[in-house]
Amino acid sequence: MRVVAISGGTGSAKLVRGLAAAGPFSAVANVGDDDRFHGLYVCPDVDTLTYALAGVLDAQRGWGVRGDSFAALEQLKRLGAPGTWFNIGDADMAVHLLRTAMLAEGRSLTEVTAVIASRLGVTGCDILPATDSRVATRVRTREKGELSLQEFWVREGGRPTPEGVRYEGAEAARPTEQVLERLRAAERLVIAPANPITSIMPTLSLDGFRDALRASPARKVAVSPMVGRAAYSGPAARLMEAAGLEPTSEGVARLYGDVIDAIVIDESDRAQAEAIEGLGVSCTVAPTLMRSAEDERRLARVALEA
Repeated sequence: MRVVAISGGTGSAKLVRGLAAAGPFSAVANVGDDDRFHGLYVCPDVDTLTYALAGVLDAQRGWGVRGDSFAALEQLKRLGAPGTWFNIGDADMAVHLLRTAMLAEGRSLTEVTAVIASRLGVTGCDILPATDSRVATRVRTREKGELSLQEFWVREGGRPTPEGVRYEGAEAARPTEQVLERLRAAERLVIAPANPITSIMPTLSLDGFRDALRASPARKVAVSPMVGRAAYSGPAARLMEAAGLEPTSEGVARLYGDVIDAIVIDESDRAQAEAIEGLGVSCTVAPTLMRSAEDERRLARVALEA
C-alpha cells in the first residue's frame, strides 16, 4: 500500500514510527514552526520525525537527540546571546549548522532534509517538507500581542491567552512537486495525531494543498489527538477554542471534514462517534494513547485499516 502521512511533531513521530514498521511510506512534515536561532535555520517538526525514524529521538523529552549535551548553548548563555530560551543540544546544533550551510549554497529544504535523513540512517521513509517556501505560524495573544509559535509555546510556556492563529506566507507557498506526486500516487493518506492548529493546518493552508488532497485517490484517515476536551500534550485545546472550534475529536473532524473519509478517535470519546458520523465522516473507536512501540504499531494498523 502506498501510504502518505501528514505529520507534525511529537505525537506524529510516534505514529510515524508505527507506520514505518508496516512498510515504506512518505511523511509530509510541517514547516510552520521553523525558525532561526543563533543564525541557524531550525526545523523542529522535520527534525523530530527524522530523529524518531533514525532511532535517536529523546523519548523522555519528545524532542532533540537522546543523550545530547548542551555545552554550546551554555556558552551562548554566558556570552549573553539572544534566543537561548530555545533549547538546542550540541548534536542537534550540528544538524542545524549543516542545514543552514546547505541552504546557503542554494539547495532546497527538501534536498537538505533528504541528505540529513540519509546520513542519520533513516530508511524506508521519505521525509518531505510540505513546502520549500517560508511559512510561519503566528499566534495572536491577549497579553503579548503576536508571537511566533516558538515564542508562544517555548519562551512563554503557552501562558498567554491565544486569540487567533495565522500562517504567514501560506497563501503564496505551494506544496513541493515531490509532495504532490506522493499525494497523486497514494492509496492511504493518514493525518497523524498532532496539534490541529499549529502542526497540521499550516500544511493544509498551503496554496492548492487541500485541492490536492481532495483530488487524491487515497482513502484519507485522520487520527485525533484529542481525548475529551484536551490533547495528550501541548496547547491544542486552547488554540482550537481560539479558532472557534470545540476542543474535541468532533471539532477535529469538523476542521478536517472536507478532506477526510474517516477519523480514529479514542475509546473514551465513543459518545462523539454518532455526531462525527453525522458529518459524513466514518468513525473508528480505538485506544489512541501510545505508551510503547507496540501501541505505535497497533494504532498504525488501525489507521491503515479504518
